[in-house]
Amino acid sequence: MTSPHPATSRVRVLQLLSEGHAAQDVARRLGIPASTVYRWRRSLVVPQAPSPSPAPARDRVQELEAELLLCRRTIDALNDVMPPKDVTR
Repeated sequence: MTSPHPATSRVRVLQLLSEGHAAQDVARRLGIPASTVYRWRRSLVVPQAPSPSPAPARDRVQELEAELLLCRRTIDALNDVMPPKDVTR
């Protein structure tokens, strides 16, 4: 089914909508039914991809926290055996 409105009307409608004009105002201004303006606007909306699951990120954070704890324990153990260079005996 073809639209009774010229393609230039659709381009103008979408341009005005992108500039922030209300759909009702655009419809009134261009003499196009508001339902058509809303339908054209909906046709441009791209559905968003579902947000990724937080589980992999949470697992990675736990892995890094465990690694950090191991590094801190290693540093503490080395400090007991060999004090840092700036400490005089």
